[in-house]
Amino acid sequence: MERNKTLQELVWLCQKIGRKIDYVQGGGGNISVKLDSQYMAIKASGFRLDQVTEEDGYVIVDYQKIKSFYENVNLSQNKDYEKESLEIAQKSSLSFSGKVLRPSVEVGFHSVLDRYVIHSHSVYANILACSCEGRQLCYQIFKDKNFNFIWIPYINPGFSLTIEIANQLRSLPAEDKRPKVIFMENHGLIVSSDNLKEVYEVHERVNLLIKRWFKIRGRYPSCVLKQIGDNRYQSRTRFILDFIKSEKFEFELFEKYPLYPDQLVYINSSLYAENPKIEIDLQRGRVIYNAAYSEALATEETLLAYLYVITKINKFSLTIKTMSQNEMEYIKNWESEKYRKELLKKMAK
Repeated sequence: MERNKTLQELVWLCQKIGRKIDYVQGGGGNISVKLDSQYMAIKASGFRLDQVTEEDGYVIVDYQKIKSFYENVNLSQNKDYEKESLEIAQKSSLSFSGKVLRPSVEVGFHSVLDRYVIHSHSVYANILACSCEGRQLCYQIFKDKNFNFIWIPYINPGFSLTIEIANQLRSLPAEDKRPKVIFMENHGLIVSSDNLKEVYEVHERVNLLIKRWFKIRGRYPSCVLKQIGDNRYQSRTRFILDFIKSEKFEFELFEKYPLYPDQLVYINSSLYAENPKIEIDLQRGRVIYNAAYSEALATEETLLAYLYVITKINKFSLTIKTMSQNEMEYIKNWESEKYRKELLKKMAK
């Protein structure tokens, strides 16, 4: 009975956060809830948050096994820790309903944080996370608030990110309250708490405070797609179309300003491929996706978020902070992201 109630809490959180495309785009972001002292339910890799139900879209893992791995890992050895951490996560997963799903690649840091964890790719948090001035602005925006935060400089997702978060938490003075909020440079936002109401409200408050600081008013743009053929969709999202018609747009934009992993996975890999899945027609001011609806929508949401963040960073006279070439190469060759993209294609069929 208790487990069913906790699964309902997971679904509630996933639906509340997942329905807002200014918080998560496509299959990005993830949410977890610890069911008891041993097991945790977390969104499955490749699923959208708003696809999570009590029957599907999540994985139950033995988070104590995963946590123990990170607490006892010997970093002096010459081996592929990323691969080992994925194997540990998979072995710690319980299969049910005849399905074999992968837990989110970020299952590591979910295991070491509080009972409820929201990891979003909020466009408001990413105005800070993708600007050189973001860290310093956090200290101004969130001073005198009733939650602590830490800032994680960009680090490769997965194993390395979990190790860095665990190290930062361990290095805090004993008298400091455990931070509720974590900003990840060129990545996004994490909020964690042992209280369901608090984790949701703090996530909302962080985003609201950023919007108030920058005086961001009005609703976030909606994504609108029109089917124009078999697996062919045209963008009708006004914000995107206005941007590509403006003098600010150039085809090299996405390579010139790599902001975060999802941009590389959904946009760059689709635009700069041999058979591009995104067609940008500057003369006609059109954006067309050659993909099934779910993949086209994920790409459209990611494109909108990326252009929105770029626009706001420029508007507020901040300096764009980009990923390095090595960081980009890591994501392009990352097996976990290839898996997520392939699963999206399969789910679209």
